[in-house]
Amino acid sequence: MKKLHLLSALIFTTFQFASAQILCVQCFNQNDSIGMNVINHIVNGSFENTTCLSNQYTSSFCPNSSYYSCSVANWTCTGGGTASYASIDDNTFTVTPQGTKAAYFGNGSSAYACSGTFNDTSCLATTSCEITTIPTGYPTNDATYGGITGVSMSQTVTGLTVGTAYVLEFWAGGEPQTNGWMLPGVFAVDIGFGNTFLRCKPTQANPVHIGTRFIIQFKATSTSHTIKFTNWGHICIPCTELILDHVRLYTTAELPPFVSVCSTDAVSELEENQITVFPNPATNQLTVSSNSSLVSEITLFDITTRQLLHQTFTGSVILNTESFAKGIYFYEIKNKSGVIHTGRLEKQ
Repeated sequence: MKKLHLLSALIFTTFQFASAQILCVQCFNQNDSIGMNVINHIVNGSFENTTCLSNQYTSSFCPNSSYYSCSVANWTCTGGGTASYASIDDNTFTVTPQGTKAAYFGNGSSAYACSGTFNDTSCLATTSCEITTIPTGYPTNDATYGGITGVSMSQTVTGLTVGTAYVLEFWAGGEPQTNGWMLPGVFAVDIGFGNTFLRCKPTQANPVHIGTRFIIQFKATSTSHTIKFTNWGHICIPCTELILDHVRLYTTAELPPFVSVCSTDAVSELEENQITVFPNPATNQLTVSSNSSLVSEITLFDITTRQLLHQTFTGSVILNTESFAKGIYFYEIKNKSGVIHTGRLEKQ
């Protein structure tokens, strides 16, 4: 069996409450694929079939760009603006887990993630694999980069079975650290239920760096779904933009046994348990809140899984983290239904 590199030794699973059709979001700190020998409904998910020249940022596949001069088979680029430079990169520039090419969502160096102030990333509290704290109207960019629409690539998948659970698996990385891109960026994926906001890490090609494998499990509500990825640009000076590769869509029955299948029952049971943990990174205190009336409990662990804190609460609780050393911690929140939320916390 292929070795599975879990994100910081854990799988983080986020339950999506906006729509019961998205069952869960999972992320894995690895370049290798998750599903093996699957029947893939995505065509050209590795972006190998393209007329674009690699690493040529004045050769864009987006019609709204003044650099528009090539295409990527089976994919449609929308949004962006005259200055957008979404293009194709190869494995000399970044990691490309499948083949030698990947889609680079180049869209400017001054996107706004949290407010009208550039470099403001204060809202980016990551809840497990997903960002749920971005204000309405953001991310956005200048009109020459598409404004609030950003720049997107999409593909419509047909032949799905209504009511069947599917897996959207893809690899996300970014520009190399040697080029000055040291921090994660922000992008979104929409499979028909609105944007799910995620992070992408810098991934230089040599030495090979590790990106993120995402799995989004969802229940098909139509025989066709449009899969769309969107980037708004660099959300801070050292923050990378999205590089996308190895996009696949297959049934949850094809998941390997070490990946949990999220059921529709679990989603409906957890719909009342919307959890917010902030700020992240934390300094002297951490606020945990839930919209549920059930008694919940949070447990905080260090990287060796040693339990450091355990607190029962209803509604919300403020935890004193002043005495904790700087570093990475993990938390687990549960109620009478079992574990309802896990995540990673950084202490500054």
